[in-house]
Amino acid sequence: MRAPRPRPQGGTTITNARDTTDTTERTVPDSTTPHHVGDALRRTPPWIHVAMAVVVAVTVAVVLTQPWFAPTDLVRDSQAVAAKHGDASPAYGLVSNLGIVVLVLAAGTLVAALALVPRGAASRRLLAWGLALSLVFALDDLLLLHETAAFGPGSGTVLAAAYAVGFLAFALRFLDAVVERFDPALLAIVFVGLGASAMVDVLVDPATRLSVIVEDGAKLLGVLAWSAFVMRAAILALSADRAAADGAAGHRP
Repeated sequence: MRAPRPRPQGGTTITNARDTTDTTERTVPDSTTPHHVGDALRRTPPWIHVAMAVVVAVTVAVVLTQPWFAPTDLVRDSQAVAAKHGDASPAYGLVSNLGIVVLVLAAGTLVAALALVPRGAASRRLLAWGLALSLVFALDDLLLLHETAAFGPGSGTVLAAAYAVGFLAFALRFLDAVVERFDPALLAIVFVGLGASAMVDVLVDPATRLSVIVEDGAKLLGVLAWSAFVMRAAILALSADRAAADGAAGHRP
């Protein structure tokens, strides 16, 4: 007489291999799930968001309340203001020039990170792209390339569109890495700030004092967010490399 087959313990009966496979697949984390994306968006320390908002708010308040210059003279590009008045002043384009300084500092951080991160590190391409975009962004602001380009009719608009495509290509190329390791919230603010600035520039013609303040305030937010994003990326890449090196050292006999 055949002995009865023992029942599995634990209260759950696995009927076939297909059920096991399906259950396993459902438990694998998906980097695109809303929960995972939500965690990634909260990865950026809150003080960074607060600091950027405070800098933009204080800058706009000072520009609007100071009694010495027209507010637009402080936020527009210095070359455009100097050409308008027929003279020069260190205050002309002060906000725009400070944005250039921030971009250059961010680029310097990326150069240092690229010098220290090993050649085989997965983050090197993201850092290199970030460096290229930061330098192009700063150079464009410094030389007003998108406003003074004279390669042909509409060349300035084409050049500005090329910059937008560059940032979009960066976001698409490194989307998975940004969500997994870096700061997607900051990158989203970059697109919101720079996109709003571009829309005001295109839609409001002729420009008014309010439109100029809104345009350049949004641009400043985008510049700060981009600089914070790439500087954080450099720091996180260096931290990951250091952790990997420490782990390798700990496993040595």
